[in-house]
Amino acid sequence: MRRFTIIHPLFMSFFSRSLYQDVAENWKGICIPYLLSLLALCTIPGVMKLNSDLSAYLAQTAPAIVRQVPVITVTKGKLSIDKPEPYIIKDEKTGAPVIIIDTTGRTNSLEGSPAVMLIKQTEILVRKDGAEAKRFELDGIEKLVVDRRVLYEWMDAMEESFVFVLYPFAVLFSFIYHFLEVLLFAGIGLLVARRLKIPLAYKTLVRLAAISVSPSIILGALLAAADLMVPYRFIIGFWISMGYLIFAVRACEDKTKTAVT
Repeated sequence: MRRFTIIHPLFMSFFSRSLYQDVAENWKGICIPYLLSLLALCTIPGVMKLNSDLSAYLAQTAPAIVRQVPVITVTKGKLSIDKPEPYIIKDEKTGAPVIIIDTTGRTNSLEGSPAVMLIKQTEILVRKDGAEAKRFELDGIEKLVVDRRVLYEWMDAMEESFVFVLYPFAVLFSFIYHFLEVLLFAGIGLLVARRLKIPLAYKTLVRLAAISVSPSIILGALLAAADLMVPYRFIIGFWISMGYLIFAVRACEDKTKTAVT
C-alpha cells in the first residue's frame, strides 16, 4: 500500500528514508504529475520577482525614456519620425545614448556607441549584454503610428498581462529542463545501484530521481522568494540532487537488506 502522497515530498524529501522506499516500492509511473505540480508551485516566486522588477522598471525608468520618444510612423515597411535626425534618446541621469533613430542612412550600426537600439528606416537593431546586435525587419508592417500615448498604453497592458503570459511558459520550460535532468540522474542512479548490487529498475530510479531533485528545486524557490542570489546555484543544485539520489538508493539498499533478513 502506498503510504505517502505527492504532498509529503515537499518536506520529507529532505530527510525521510521511508519516503524514498515508498516511492521505489509503491508509487507507479515516472512521477510526471508530481514533478509538474512541484514546478507549478515553485515557479511562482521567480515569476513574481520578475513581475516586480518589470513593474519597478515601468514605473521608475521607462517614463524617462518614453518622454523623449518622437512620433514614429511606419508605412509599408518604412519608418519616419517628426524630429530632425539623427535623433538620440538619452539616459536622463548619465546623458549616455540609449536609442538612436536615424532613417537617413548616416548611422548604420551600434559599433562604438553605448546605445542599445538603433532604429533605421527599414529595420531595428537591438543589442543586449554586449552581444552582436539582432536585426528586426519592418517590411511586414503596413501602417503603424507610435507616440507617447500608445507607449504608455502598451506599458499598462504589459504590466497587467505579464504574469499570465510568462507563467505557463516558465512552468513548461522548467518542466522540460528538470525532466531531462531527472532522466540523467536516473541513469546515474542505475550505475550506483548496480555498483551496490541493488535490484532497481530504471523506471523506479526515474521516480527516485524526481523526488531527489525536489530539495534543490524547493530551495531555489525559497531563495527567489527571499530575493537572494547564490553564486554557482545550478552547480550547487546539481550536487545537492546527486547527494539525495545516493541517499535514495541507499535507503532502498537498507530496505532490501531488511527484507532479506
